Amino acid sequence: TPDPTSIPTLSPVTPSPTPYEPFFFGDSFTTHRDLGIQVSTGLSVRVIAEQGQRVPYADGGRSSRSYHTMTDAAGIIPLDPQNPLEGGYAYVVNSEEGDKDGGVYGIYFDKDGNVLEYKSLLTGTTDNCGGGLTPWNTWLSCEEYSEGQCWEVDPVRDDARVTKLGGRGGRYESVAVDNTNPDNPVFFTTEDDEEGCMRRFVARGNGWGALQSNGDTSYLNILDNRNFEWTNDEDEARQSAARYYRNSEGIQYHEGKLYFMAKKDLKLIILDLDNMTYEVEITGRKFYGEGSFSAQPDQNMFGPSRKYIYFTEDGGDSPGVYARYGEDGTFFTMFQAIRGGVYDGDETVGIALSPDNRKFYAGIQKGIIFEFSREDGLPFE
Repeated sequence: TPDPTSIPTLSPVTPSPTPYEPFFFGDSFTTHRDLGIQVSTGLSVRVIAEQGQRVPYADGGRSSRSYHTMTDAAGIIPLDPQNPLEGGYAYVVNSEEGDKDGGVYGIYFDKDGNVLEYKSLLTGTTDNCGGGLTPWNTWLSCEEYSEGQCWEVDPVRDDARVTKLGGRGGRYESVAVDNTNPDNPVFFTTEDDEEGCMRRFVARGNGWGALQSNGDTSYLNILDNRNFEWTNDEDEARQSAARYYRNSEGIQYHEGKLYFMAKKDLKLIILDLDNMTYEVEITGRKFYGEGSFSAQPDQNMFGPSRKYIYFTEDGGDSPGVYARYGEDGTFFTMFQAIRGGVYDGDETVGIALSPDNRKFYAGIQKGIIFEFSREDGLPFE
């Protein structure tokens, strides 16, 4: 990865697709050597939590326990879904520790983004890596080991249960949901394995308890370079995964399409669920401005306007968080680790937006959580 402060990027430079925005990703970097990162100029950053240290609260106190190790995927859940901008929110975040030392934790904020509390929500699990949000404001946390399961965590009722999504177990990564039909929401679960096939689970109900009840499971079978189907034959689907979408990671649903990562091949795969066709894009190939997205794509998240989809990066000497502009597929850098610095070979994790979309949370696995804001005061898109 080229050093963005001294060497121009070797990636093709394209015109800004939104030239009239007061802030634009990747035009230049501001280096924060004390934090070990370079940030797109126009963003401010503060530290929310650091591995091994008690979490600082807005009232001057600190959490009773230290922030957990091996921080990973996260989501934001409003504490009052009927009034999400006023009721505060929880940053619900995984720990990818192994041997039943993993779990899920919550950092609780008031409506203005002040930290109020940090506590555990699920313990005794293993390699909690990715996850996803449900339409009823709970967090799904996926265990990424051979017998892993997908857990549902509610930070409001402070409860957690295993779901039916994982079947007999596997190296599960992330979950997306199509809630077009609320009576039968469809959940898509990826598996980080060479033969890890995507699972499609049609629930028979909505709300807390729906994922603990029986549903209908099928698997993604890509047929050729254009078409796919859902099959009941898991072995056939695993062969398809090994050929077309090895080690799938982050996944998002939007307007009839699934966007998911196949990290070993640096692919973004987009499934058209209505037409049963798909397309493939190599991540970071079309790049604007400073930085470089050259290591493995991992988690992803749509911004509120759906103009951008955000990505984390696993590995490389300057792992970062990147935004992809939807209309033409151009990638931009939001922030990245200083090349060859303390986060060399690490991975970025935990991307999530506050309910008002003005605070962007992200971290580096070993192990710090940042909060980014736009200096122009506008929300992220």
